[in-house]
Amino acid sequence: MKFKYTDYHVHTNWSLDIAENGPKFEEYIVVAEKNRINVCFLDHYELYYLEKDKKTPFYDENIYNYLEEIDTLKETYDFILSGLEVDYYPEKETQLREFMDDNAREIDFIAGTIHEWIPNYPITLRDKLNELIEKIPMKQIIDEYFEVSESLIKSKIFKNICHIDTIFRYINENDIIPEDDCDVSDDRVLKLGRFCIENDVNIEYNLSGLRFPIKRPFPSRAVISKLKEEGGKVFVGSDSHSIGYFEKTIPDLKNAYEFLSLI
Repeated sequence: MKFKYTDYHVHTNWSLDIAENGPKFEEYIVVAEKNRINVCFLDHYELYYLEKDKKTPFYDENIYNYLEEIDTLKETYDFILSGLEVDYYPEKETQLREFMDDNAREIDFIAGTIHEWIPNYPITLRDKLNELIEKIPMKQIIDEYFEVSESLIKSKIFKNICHIDTIFRYINENDIIPEDDCDVSDDRVLKLGRFCIENDVNIEYNLSGLRFPIKRPFPSRAVISKLKEEGGKVFVGSDSHSIGYFEKTIPDLKNAYEFLSLI
């Protein structure tokens, strides 16, 4: 890539959680070039919603339009990557493998992710998480998150994984207080990260937690340091959903790379 640093995780209006008039490829490109960083468009690809919602940007095989649009921009800009943040559902492993077999060679960077395992209850949305807590004990939700994360890693479908402890975006001492029987320790996150290392899965150092109640990256600085010391391969992402946040986070992104280079 052209520049020293790469933001591997930005979202455009191709992501379901961004309005149609939201940020476009070209807007990110202008800011990235000005600040001399490479950028990977890692828009959400969610099989469950593709099957249910015609409003989903990738509905009806629109992924080919998405990739063609990025490929056209690559003819001019040599610091951009095509990518997808692909949601993992244990019951859809067959479809996910077929998707990867058909498309992985055409995409620069794909990362597996978990936002939900019970459809319509993403744990990354505070209101939905609270609804889920009313139905299921908090301990069970946290335990299931880590169990499904282990299944994602064990599946070997993905070479990269996003924000391995995003379950704590809202469940933390600053917001939805963990109940006494909940294991929210660094040791638990370290165990998951070590499982990534064992299975040769690259771990994201996701900076977005700084804008949520957790007020730290996913995973924490201490955890990512330990995992890198133990041989973990790390990529850095801002998880930007707006141009303003993307630009604001660039100094943090560069600092993260410098910090990781010293470990």
